[in-house]
Amino acid sequence: MESLKSQIRSFSGLDPRQKAVVAVALAVIVALIIALCISIGMRANIQRAYTAARDQAGAALYDNLFILMQTFDSTAVPNIDVRNAILPQMRNYYIASITLNSLLGQTYGPRYAVLDEADIESLTNAFTAYETAFQNNASTDLARADMQLCMDRIKELLNTRYSQGVLKAGR
Repeated sequence: MESLKSQIRSFSGLDPRQKAVVAVALAVIVALIIALCISIGMRANIQRAYTAARDQAGAALYDNLFILMQTFDSTAVPNIDVRNAILPQMRNYYIASITLNSLLGQTYGPRYAVLDEADIESLTNAFTAYETAFQNNASTDLARADMQLCMDRIKELLNTRYSQGVLKAGR
């Protein structure tokens, strides 16, 4: 207590110019502390927004891949127009999926891409197999088997890469 009184007396013994320097130094310290608190709060908000955007893009990718699989299941329905009704829908979901996959991989890092290059190539080849079969008036059984393998792979990816609807980082 005695030393505090002596420090207060020593401060009161300063000339006005020295008091102004000390006051400015204290004001700068207070301003820096306030700026630090503000930046910490802003950083937390940015991280929440970043995570929310990643989760939304991941959910959109999940939805597109899931609907792609469901649409493919329609190919087993007798007398369905696979060429003009099912495949164009599937292609739309495929394009949306690879676009979202690319966005996730480029924005958040390759650990957040769900489909790898081999998966994308397999899907592209399966679509090409259907197109070739239709152009040659051939059976689409082989194309359907290729696409079924792709759908099985997508199902596996959705089951392993998502937890309660949220995309988990890969390895």
